[in-house]
Amino acid sequence: MLDLAKIESGKVELRFKPVSCQSVMEEVANALRPLAENKGLSLALTMPEEACVVQTDRRALSQILLNLTNNAIKFTDRGQVCLALQQRQDSGRGLMEISVMDTGTGIGPEEQSKLFEAFSQVHMSAARRHEGTGLGLHLSPKLAELLGGCITFCSTYGQGSTFTVTIPGS
Repeated sequence: MLDLAKIESGKVELRFKPVSCQSVMEEVANALRPLAENKGLSLALTMPEEACVVQTDRRALSQILLNLTNNAIKFTDRGQVCLALQQRQDSGRGLMEISVMDTGTGIGPEEQSKLFEAFSQVHMSAARRHEGTGLGLHLSPKLAELLGGCITFCSTYGQGSTFTVTIPGS
């Protein structure tokens, strides 16, 4: 709630420094792996061996990945959650993409439009089984925007979802 209030008021303080995307991904995976394993899920990382360092705010990037990965675990009953990192070029501009893919329930087309609304949870019947404020997916795109990036997603109901954070690369 405090982060949301700071973002909404324009008073969030970001500290842009060189950040290893691999180390942030490993920290998120290490923090959430017990949650995944308790559900019988595997939590995998796919990333290049060469260092992927970006000028960004480590705390904000970590918060985004924690939100997305936690949701993926929360709404996946069987299979896996995978965090994947790739570098790409777009119009001569380097970009880093970190995707969070799951084999969960997926999100139907009728629910996708309200996915990033505050205090909203899709699959309300399923959401009742899960704790949460409904703010993680509202906060994450705002943080990504402050980092100069965005979040996109694709989802097929009954098959899973992929959320991708794209931020400017080095």
